[in-house]
Amino acid sequence: MTTAMLEDAVAILSVCRDRLVDRLSAVFTREVGRANDEFLAMADRATSLEQQQICFAATQVLSNRAPQLLQQFQASVAREFESVLKGADGARAQGMQLPAELSLVEDEDLEQDLAITKLTTRAAFNCSQQLVALDRRIAALLKVQRVTQDDNPLHPGLVYKAVLQALTSMDLVPSVALALLHSFERHTGGELPAIYADINRYLAETGILPNISLKTPQEQQGQQGGGAMGGGYAAAGFAPQAQPSGGMPGYGAAGSGGMPAQGGGQDIFSQLLSAIQSMHGGQGAQGGMAAPGAGGWMPGGGMAAGSGGAGAQSFSSSQLVEALGNLQRGPVDPGQMPGLGSVQIDPFAGNALQQLRATPMASWSHPMDAMTMDIVSMLFDAMFNDPDLPASVRAEIAKLQIPVLKVALLDKQFFSDRGHPARRLLDAIAHAGIGRGDKDEPRLLGTIRSVVETILKGFDSDVKVFESQLGVLDGFLQAEEAAAKSKADNMADELEARERKEMAAGRVATEVDLRLNRRNLPPLLADFITRHWRLVLVEAFVRAGESGGAWKETQRLMDELIWSVEPKSGSQNRDRLVVMLPAMLKGLREGLGRVGLQGAWDGFFSELIQLHVAALHKDAPPQLYPQGPRSTTTEPASQPVSPTQPVSASVADPLSSLDDESAEESEDLSALLPEPPSQPAATPEDEYMSLVQKLEVGAWVEFNSERGTRNTLRLNWVSEFRRVFLFTNRQGENAMTLAAGSLADHLRRGRARLLSQNPLTDRAVAQVLEKVSPAAPGSSGGSRPPGYAWE
Repeated sequence: MTTAMLEDAVAILSVCRDRLVDRLSAVFTREVGRANDEFLAMADRATSLEQQQICFAATQVLSNRAPQLLQQFQASVAREFESVLKGADGARAQGMQLPAELSLVEDEDLEQDLAITKLTTRAAFNCSQQLVALDRRIAALLKVQRVTQDDNPLHPGLVYKAVLQALTSMDLVPSVALALLHSFERHTGGELPAIYADINRYLAETGILPNISLKTPQEQQGQQGGGAMGGGYAAAGFAPQAQPSGGMPGYGAAGSGGMPAQGGGQDIFSQLLSAIQSMHGGQGAQGGMAAPGAGGWMPGGGMAAGSGGAGAQSFSSSQLVEALGNLQRGPVDPGQMPGLGSVQIDPFAGNALQQLRATPMASWSHPMDAMTMDIVSMLFDAMFNDPDLPASVRAEIAKLQIPVLKVALLDKQFFSDRGHPARRLLDAIAHAGIGRGDKDEPRLLGTIRSVVETILKGFDSDVKVFESQLGVLDGFLQAEEAAAKSKADNMADELEARERKEMAAGRVATEVDLRLNRRNLPPLLADFITRHWRLVLVEAFVRAGESGGAWKETQRLMDELIWSVEPKSGSQNRDRLVVMLPAMLKGLREGLGRVGLQGAWDGFFSELIQLHVAALHKDAPPQLYPQGPRSTTTEPASQPVSPTQPVSASVADPLSSLDDESAEESEDLSALLPEPPSQPAATPEDEYMSLVQKLEVGAWVEFNSERGTRNTLRLNWVSEFRRVFLFTNRQGENAMTLAAGSLADHLRRGRARLLSQNPLTDRAVAQVLEKVSPAAPGSSGGSRPPGYAWE
């Protein structure tokens, strides 16, 4: 693009910027009175003095300093606009700009960053069509293939960042600034789609892509690329994985995967039958029911067939399955189906099975079938009461009550077999809803509804329909998981690299000191390792970590260099030196090249030759240090730098001479790494710290804020050194990091809750067994499945 063309593009975009700022300022001015009234009302309802003070401080700003806020906002937008167009700082993080060095931030800084991210995501979703069109037009205007959120100088993220910067420049405390930021978004966010539509019209009138046609979200996603909307349409899912083996409370002797052995012992259904019969005082052999016609209590509250009760009839298993097949497709007129009596059953309601148990059909059924109906009803009650079941998918699972009852009537292994298609589908649906946000939940629910509808219409007696629909759901979830994994992996890689960069100096100093203190080295080698090779070690550590091949290779070359100058006794050692020299010298030279120290090689190599000649003649290396070896640090070698402590200030920073352009161009996430808590380390007996130390990637944790909001996030990465935990949502966004001690403290205070690692149906079976266990009749307490954290 020529200079003249670039100037024209900037001029056009500047007009768009002014339109955006002027419209938002006008809306804010119009709504400032209403926002002020809202804060006054909130102050009246405040439950604490702190909340009340925040509201009063916000009203003072809106009443007395609104013009100043608008001026600061306009100036901040202008600065951000210029910065984006110049691209001087490379890629930018969503929301607040984080420091380039691996530093530790206060909670309030992280809270501001998360607030910006959330507001930006919400605005990007609400203005998705307008922003996709705007991205395409800006790309055409700037003569580039595409632009992302970070390249768009008119993106909502820039607006909210500018608002927060304006508030901060007015010396407001962070809590007041955040309150005003959210108020600004509430009162202007609804106007954003119209404002961006107006900007698009202006660009179209200017001749920039006047005939854009946007038809589908898929097309929008493709044009948006890696920006926020790409994440909006590519929500992450979860592919069910095999659960680790382990016993489940109430199951007795555990077999494979924690379930009872299928051979000699009772299966789950038999255990449930025996427990329920014992609880109600039934008779008969263990694991069975009283023979038909024996009279007495029967599931469903009716009388046993042949007991002489009025209207007593027989309802065979095949008749029951057929009746349920008609009922699963939708409500049935009671008069058109024998056994329903006068009950109008909604098969899709959460209490469908409870209603069914109260019908004559349940009383007329075979005792084993009636008991199965009872057990399945209790299982669904347990599922619906499960705190980990997302409310959004509970209604869809409710529609499957009748089909699952049919499955249980046809195949009692449903209760014991974790791999049963019907159980796997229920578990997949339940797990897919965890961590869903308002943005991606409709897409998931649409897929689940389609799966459920197919089962309701197509299931007769072959459970293969559950298997096929599980494949449909898995395909959808895996596609979304791939998109989210890419985002989360990039974030984790950046955090890992930043952490290694901070740890590198101390780790390298320990390795170098170890060698310098152990051997008396010639001044040439000691100086070379201390001044030059240490930088190569740092670069290798930062690039691949302690387990990486580059780190091990640089250490090997250092050891070979030290060995190469030692006197060689015997032809075998001399031959080894001659053979290894070419590769060693090449590796040393290439290592220096990676850190930009090629110029240091020639002078060093010319003197190194003399040391090698002396070694081959079995002479001691010349010019040993008379006063012992040198150290690269001022600390004793017996006190290595701890990986959880910052590098000592007395150690020269070996990173200062490295070319770190890639780190500057990438999204800076270093500030997400929290400082390890200053409180005393938890004792080994601390159950919460023990739980944290056992957490594995993929675990879900529900966090509760002081405001009462809940956020369910997945563990995506665990630090190698600090035991820092990175959590994200389904889309690989909304990042939050916690040190191990902080996470344990959240769990200890009840501000975090670990969701169960076991599938939903496993938890429901365990809960029913606990409830009906003869050892604790009526008890719903007790232990829970492995991996479940108490609330």
